Amino acid sequence: MTETATGTDWQSWQESWDRQQEWYMPDREERFRVMLDMVEAVVGPEPRVLDLACGTGSITDRLLKRFPNATSTGVDLDPALLAIARGTFEGDDRVTFVTADLKDPDWTARLPHTSYDAVLTATALHWLHSEPLATLYGQIGGLVRDGGVFMNADHMIDTGTPRINAAERAHRHAAMDRAKAAGALDWADWWAVAAKDPVLAAPTAERFAIYGEHADGDMPSPDWHARTLLAAGFGEARAVWASPSDTLVLAVK
Repeated sequence: MTETATGTDWQSWQESWDRQQEWYMPDREERFRVMLDMVEAVVGPEPRVLDLACGTGSITDRLLKRFPNATSTGVDLDPALLAIARGTFEGDDRVTFVTADLKDPDWTARLPHTSYDAVLTATALHWLHSEPLATLYGQIGGLVRDGGVFMNADHMIDTGTPRINAAERAHRHAAMDRAKAAGALDWADWWAVAAKDPVLAAPTAERFAIYGEHADGDMPSPDWHARTLLAAGFGEARAVWASPSDTLVLAVK
């Protein structure tokens, strides 16, 4: 890190990212709680975890606060969010961060371990279309040890319930509009602030060169995720938590 980066208040950046994400998902902490409950239930309180598409390390942060003897490998491609993650966890030997593109067929070769007790991800894989996501699930099936778990908490749309979907979306967006009027930062606002920060400006410009404004991925149903994970070699898969718009799918190897 540079001297300027060393003096950055990374915790404040973590907290501002959390607030921005909570504007979209007010039940975000609940899904993390259930995710870690199921980690403990299936693989115990000292897991080796792969934090997939880790961003700023939101899952890793909650994992280590709850399970101090856990270890985490965070993998992502976003240079700005990884800068926040690396700054936050600098000096913590329980945590390793890896820069890798999940669309790269060889991304798993960059990882420090060949198997994990748990692979966890949240609000990230909807950036992928269904075909590359199915390919990724096959790779994850090779990383999770027998008896281990994979969990994905994300936007998952049941297209068979259009009226329910429309009502839920309208209600959720009305609440978001009220919060925005009260000063909440949305995605674009948050990145605009990051782009003006002396430490994050360059990695923010780099991340937009990589991704553009937002990737055009898919949001298949929870049933699709469960079926695809079974086809990827998992023995069981189902939803273990759901909000009106999002679902946490758990698969056991």
